[in-house]
Amino acid sequence: MKYFLFKCLGDKSNDDYCFTTDTPEGGVDSYDLIAGFRLSDEYPDGIEDVVLRLEDKFPGLELASFIGNANRLLAFSVSAAQIITSINQAETETIPFTLLNSKGKVHSKDYVFINPVGSWDCINWKESVCERNAKGDIKSYEKLVFSREKLVGAPHLFRVKHKTSLYLFSEALIKVLLDAGHTNLVFSEIEIS
Repeated sequence: MKYFLFKCLGDKSNDDYCFTTDTPEGGVDSYDLIAGFRLSDEYPDGIEDVVLRLEDKFPGLELASFIGNANRLLAFSVSAAQIITSINQAETETIPFTLLNSKGKVHSKDYVFINPVGSWDCINWKESVCERNAKGDIKSYEKLVFSREKLVGAPHLFRVKHKTSLYLFSEALIKVLLDAGHTNLVFSEIEIS
């Protein structure tokens, strides 16, 4: 199966789409949403209401299938999320949130954060050029190369182990999303060796 890296900024050539650099408020924070933890374990009593705010500096108000953001959050419309969770072969949580406009008024309640639980070991360390911390996580990278062998059996959507803010989508999942007309989805090819 072929995989592509998901670009959380979305389509930066379309200023009409909603975009934010803000972080969620309420029940979860952005670290919880990019770490790969099972949030039902982190919040056993349930997650409080969560909001995400749009900002004046990004005037776009068009509701695309994905809300582009600078915090590497998977903020999808409910209809796109239903496709992802129905096709993905791994545990995938959804956390509803309310999207507020820059004046604090409700812009939409039709979005969820997608949380692929865990991560997948798929990097070819011999070919990659990166700096890692003491735990082995990637601090920065010049080049990431993925291992063909390690990608065998991977789900349709997953986090990259040692860099959980990176997400890989399968070609099959991308096709279903695009064929269904979902918007603001940007992917890039990955290098495989």
